[in-house]
Amino acid sequence: MNYEEIVDFVKNQKGFHDIEYLKNILNIFNFKINPERVIVVAGTNGKGTTSATISTLLIESGENVGFFSSPHLKKINERIKFNNVDISDEDFCEAFSWVKAKVGTARMSPFEWLTFMAAYYFFEKKKVDYAVFEVGLGGTYDSTNIIPHKFCVITKIAFDHQHVLGNSLIDIAKNKLGIVSRNSIVFHTAFDLEIDELSKEYANKYDAKFFKACDFSMEVEREPSHRYPQFFVKTRFGKFKMNLPGKRAAENTALALTTFDYIFGNANKYGHAIEKVNWPGRMQLIKYKGRDVFLSGDHNPNGVQSLLEILQHYRYNKIHFVIGICRTKDYTKMLKMFFDVPNAYIYLTETAEKVLLINEYDCESLAKAKYVTANQKEALDVAVTNASDDDLVIVTGSLYLIGKILSFCTNNS
Repeated sequence: MNYEEIVDFVKNQKGFHDIEYLKNILNIFNFKINPERVIVVAGTNGKGTTSATISTLLIESGENVGFFSSPHLKKINERIKFNNVDISDEDFCEAFSWVKAKVGTARMSPFEWLTFMAAYYFFEKKKVDYAVFEVGLGGTYDSTNIIPHKFCVITKIAFDHQHVLGNSLIDIAKNKLGIVSRNSIVFHTAFDLEIDELSKEYANKYDAKFFKACDFSMEVEREPSHRYPQFFVKTRFGKFKMNLPGKRAAENTALALTTFDYIFGNANKYGHAIEKVNWPGRMQLIKYKGRDVFLSGDHNPNGVQSLLEILQHYRYNKIHFVIGICRTKDYTKMLKMFFDVPNAYIYLTETAEKVLLINEYDCESLAKAKYVTANQKEALDVAVTNASDDDLVIVTGSLYLIGKILSFCTNNS
């Protein structure tokens, strides 16, 4: 099979499988994994940012690092990185062929295939010093959870994927905390009171140690030579410029610094690497038809709230939101938050996957929107045309939408 055939095969696999089934498959591979060199990151929002920051800090300190994440924006290879470089097509094919030869006709979901391919690439091919695995969904039943790991990281826990994780914050937290096992070391952002009590139960049950992220503050600076604000995080390790904006990014950075300092030490020495963290689709600035466009894949109400907090630090006359939301999300609440922004215009469109069709939006949202079209490019074109030099244009609502926009923006800068 060539690269394109392998990608199609992986994408077209169906269903998820229980942990015992996946553990039996993992045993087939006989990977040589040192759990003290594996970090698994769970949470509702900020998993990718935190994982990317930990990975960048470890690389800056001279370690060879594997990083597995999801979803991808443009190309599936983005999910498997070595020292922050995407796996090549050739190595992607090799990883698939190696795993396929071992598992034969065993059934796995696309995410499960990619997890095992990443494990081969990290532990067999590259023999990494550290591996960082970002959980795909939840924690307890996620395929990343079967990779032996001592270190667990839990980012902000909020409501998302209730159809899978449950309708209460405690149910969601239990699933996220499912990555904790015997003698785990757990790093986390500040928990709500009820989750904090739950974490104490897990600490006692598994003899695990929980460490809250260090205190932090965010500072914003504006220089005459910069149109947009610059964001800094200040912790006990020092003050560092961030490549990602906002309080949530500062919170995730503090969590990553706390994790890195415990595992490797010298967070104060390597903290300058924070400015190098590259995590596309998170207030990513691109040029499209000569206009600045921000891409921010905020895909649940908690993420939207974070985006709106970030925008308070930007100066603009009007703001143009190009929005597409997946059908599994709380789109009604998300859209209300966007419609409530002063001087905001909404351009409704569709995502590239898990599509909520235009005619499935409620009538009120369709009526209030400035423009409605199923064509993502058309929505962005109209927004860019309507925006003046003092306005902001932001594409948001889904990382799948961000990926679609990037696919045609690359050639239309």
